[in-house]
Amino acid sequence: MVEIGGHKDKPKYGLLENVFYLIKNMWMWDKGLFFFYLLQAPLLVLGPLLGIYMPKVLLDSITEGVGVDRLLINIGIPILGIIIIETILRASYFKTLSGRMKYRFKYIIEQVKKVVDTDFENIDGPQGQNRLMKALMATQSNSSGTEAITFVELISNGLGLVLYGSIIFTIHPLLIAFIILASIINYFLGTYVNRFEHRNKDNLAPIEKKLKYIRTKAGDFKAAKDLRLYNMSTWFKDMYGIFLQKRIGFQKQNIYRKYFANSIDGILAFLRDGIAYGILIYSVLYKDMSIGNFILYFGVVSGFSTWLSGIVVNLNELNRIHLETCDLRDFLEMEDKMNRGVGVDLPKEWELPCDIELRNVYYKYPGAEDYTIKNINLHIKKGEKLALVGVNGAGKTTLVKLICGLYTPTKGEIYINGKKSSKYNRDEYFTLFSVVFQDTYLLPMSIERNIACQLEDDIDQARMDRVIELSGLKDKIEALPKGRKALLLKSIYDEAIDLSGGEMQKLMLARALYKDSPIIILDEPTAALDPIAENEIYQKYNELTQGKTSIFISHRLSSTRFCDRIVFIEDGRIVEEGDHNSLMEKGGKYKEMFDMQSHYYKDEIGGRDHEEE
Repeated sequence: MVEIGGHKDKPKYGLLENVFYLIKNMWMWDKGLFFFYLLQAPLLVLGPLLGIYMPKVLLDSITEGVGVDRLLINIGIPILGIIIIETILRASYFKTLSGRMKYRFKYIIEQVKKVVDTDFENIDGPQGQNRLMKALMATQSNSSGTEAITFVELISNGLGLVLYGSIIFTIHPLLIAFIILASIINYFLGTYVNRFEHRNKDNLAPIEKKLKYIRTKAGDFKAAKDLRLYNMSTWFKDMYGIFLQKRIGFQKQNIYRKYFANSIDGILAFLRDGIAYGILIYSVLYKDMSIGNFILYFGVVSGFSTWLSGIVVNLNELNRIHLETCDLRDFLEMEDKMNRGVGVDLPKEWELPCDIELRNVYYKYPGAEDYTIKNINLHIKKGEKLALVGVNGAGKTTLVKLICGLYTPTKGEIYINGKKSSKYNRDEYFTLFSVVFQDTYLLPMSIERNIACQLEDDIDQARMDRVIELSGLKDKIEALPKGRKALLLKSIYDEAIDLSGGEMQKLMLARALYKDSPIIILDEPTAALDPIAENEIYQKYNELTQGKTSIFISHRLSSTRFCDRIVFIEDGRIVEEGDHNSLMEKGGKYKEMFDMQSHYYKDEIGGRDHEEE
């Protein structure tokens, strides 16, 4: 967490930079909104001025004893002006209200585009998630900086300040000086509060993530079972209460500072108005100021204070918007390392399957002190079936994420068919890989669309039949009334079905097979399968990977025998490699782990082993 009151990080962008950024986008996205704002600025000044001027005209006309016709003309003109201005302002208000919301939604759309398209590394881990959360906080409500636009108010307050100030100057020049001094004090107090709130977001963002997690999981079908059976509801409620209190505690720090700033503002406003009204009363009693002018100046002084206070509020609000915009742009403008432009040509059909080579590859997670992958040199030949094995945390999944382009090596290079992976176009590079990771995520669509990730009309039914058969999903799908068109995710559709963990893994395998990429990577693809289903997958492994280069990750070393080569990884390094028999003969770490695991596979009842070695 960031220590409040400690080191102050300088914002990446200046205030004027962010103002021009927001105005530029408004002009680009909605020119009508831009022009309506320009129209409102002078009208917001003229309307109140006519309201102040009308009582003076009325009192002066009565004092001078003008006729009824002249009186009606004198007060009719400002009344008509007020009606016209109010009509235009009210009409434009509805335009700007909807326009501002659409303007904010544009930024939300940009956030969605960024989060689904940016390099995986940018949003993988606490730093990326905190960046995302702070960006979301900049667009989450009507008061967010991307909607609470203050440019018009600032311009109108500035015009009002100049116009009203020139009138007050005729009363007493020092009065303006005192009002300006009070407003400057308020401005710096407001700036202090805004900067504190911005730094405090570094404390609030992680808490907001935890609260969001608890709210989401509390209503998740999968989590709901464990919540009840293992009596975790109390823990969830207690943790939510703890994090909620922490959030309230940090928010109180913001509120206390706002309270202090508002208290000073109230005291200064009392002194400011008291002095101004004292001068006006003195002028009426002892300097022959007319009642009409008294009413005018009284209104102008009040108006001037309002305009000046408005400017202070606008500047502080603009500073808040500026800091929120820094958070927004910090996320939207995150650098993507992977090549988005024209890349080298993908391997042609006659060049398949692919050759993969890692040369002196290192990888360190953002913020980590040590490398997770350390000087990996590995050559996977065309069509080779490679197994990656090792204990949890050895770096196996990190390594395959590097190979398939989700991570970029900190040092070293990865080559596909002799070409650097960084030279390929990112989206084209992803087409080289069909991957099944340990985590499974389903889309609220039919089974076949979850497999194909395509529109229904574009699905190759012959290929669909084949992958359903290979993945072991055929019996399950045939038992469903709607077959492969059955919808998934009950949290979205009432008529949807739920799949078991093993069935979801089979679906993920079918998805990878349907993609039919030249490189297939299976990260613990049978972890949720029963032994019979697992054995069926192993029996089909040669068929699943026919004509492809394949990488297989497993903790169960008995499943690696069908691979051409086994690579044992420990602490981010390759410590052993070879086929099963050679590694067993070597008597190293692979054999040690295999013997340890095989103990649990043996049936010692009656002294008979089910697994022969």
